[in-house]
Amino acid sequence: MATLSARTAYSGRTSLQGSRPAARGVAASRRVQVLVRADSALIVNTKGGGHAFLGLHLAKKLLADGHSVTILNDGDQGKLSAKAPFSQYASLRGAQVVWGDPTNPAYYPEGPFDVVYDNNGKDLDTCQPLIDHFKGRCKHYVYVSSAGAYSPNDIEPMHVEGDKRKSSAGHVAVEKYLEEKWMPYTVFQPQYIYGPYTAKDCEQWFMERILRDRPVPIPGPGVQLTNLSHVEDLADMLARVPGNYGAVREHFNLVSDRCITLDGIAKAIAAAAGKEAKIVHYDPAQMGLKKGEGFPFRTGHFFASADKAKRVLGWQPKHNFLKDVDQLVRDFKASGRLDKQPDFSVDDRILAAVGYKATTVGASSSSAAGPAVSNAGVASLLSSGLITRQEAATFSQQQLEFLARKRSPSPGGATPRSAAAAPAAPAAATSGDVRQWLSRGLITQQEAATFSQEQLAFLARKRGA
Repeated sequence: MATLSARTAYSGRTSLQGSRPAARGVAASRRVQVLVRADSALIVNTKGGGHAFLGLHLAKKLLADGHSVTILNDGDQGKLSAKAPFSQYASLRGAQVVWGDPTNPAYYPEGPFDVVYDNNGKDLDTCQPLIDHFKGRCKHYVYVSSAGAYSPNDIEPMHVEGDKRKSSAGHVAVEKYLEEKWMPYTVFQPQYIYGPYTAKDCEQWFMERILRDRPVPIPGPGVQLTNLSHVEDLADMLARVPGNYGAVREHFNLVSDRCITLDGIAKAIAAAAGKEAKIVHYDPAQMGLKKGEGFPFRTGHFFASADKAKRVLGWQPKHNFLKDVDQLVRDFKASGRLDKQPDFSVDDRILAAVGYKATTVGASSSSAAGPAVSNAGVASLLSSGLITRQEAATFSQQQLEFLARKRSPSPGGATPRSAAAAPAAPAAATSGDVRQWLSRGLITQQEAATFSQEQLAFLARKRGA
């Protein structure tokens, strides 16, 4: 039996010639011919950020598939080789690793190379020397771009290949240059990546707060959707390029096939850690924060479709954040980061601006009354019909506790009502009341734009109105 260790020919399939029963007059011992493709790949890897460990895992996958791998890593070997992910290069048996400046052809390995992966450049000045050098010298040129170069779309927020790209983005200039030079290119567009040996925080930002029982400041309503993708799944997608003509001159979103809300990330981590997610919502436009300050992700919807990769590359993910989160929490606890004290000064500024009090337990954007209901309590409220599944997935535990109190039967034995037919809440606020509470600082602009007038009246009453 023939064993295939490399990805097979350009059709992506194995060619078995003579596998049909031998014709009359032909010797019984048939000759089976297996065409196997083992390419030589060069990975130009970045020296930091959220993509560096993608190069490591890509190298592992290519080696496992039987390809030969050379890594040209940007940066100073003496300063980086002891840090993740570069400290793991020693585990890449059979790979050659060289260090040097990817913009200087003097550092380029001799090759020849069938496939070149640029997992480094973010603009044309950085990428053009590599593209020009390998034009006509490789069969496939792969550029790891960014889904962040998509233009935001408030009407159809899910990004699909071919959607409008930001003309000002450096990645887009590289993509256009590849097309103009008639390179046999493929462009991949990643988003947020998690997994072993990362050099950039993703889910860790949430864990730093939840595992320390700190509030988690999340911009906006928290229902914004994003992709969290495991690095091994993305390395597998990238490794499906060698020998695949269908990928030439195509773009693919390098993302998971699932998305999750910002609040959902916090709640999933809290559940895995046996903690409470003390979510605090705020309006980022009112905080005076710099770009990227206060939160590791974009503050609006930011997710993309992986359907094209499934269809064209035959890719299927093996990971799911909700299934991985228990291990991620264990890994974080074992990392020693809880022994160090992070800088939470930006968090504290946000919490002070929304009027959050440290003694408050809950996930609303400020203090509220009463203890938050437990996870077991949520299940009980669902079974009793006091809250709906939609509310359980949307509202904080303290908001659910408030809804349950208002919908519970009176001590006198009133008939219970379902969440869909809840008893009347306290009198709703008028527009004048809302303006007055805003001026007194009893509610925030974000709350005024998000909550009902009955909820605003409740908040103002609890805060001293």
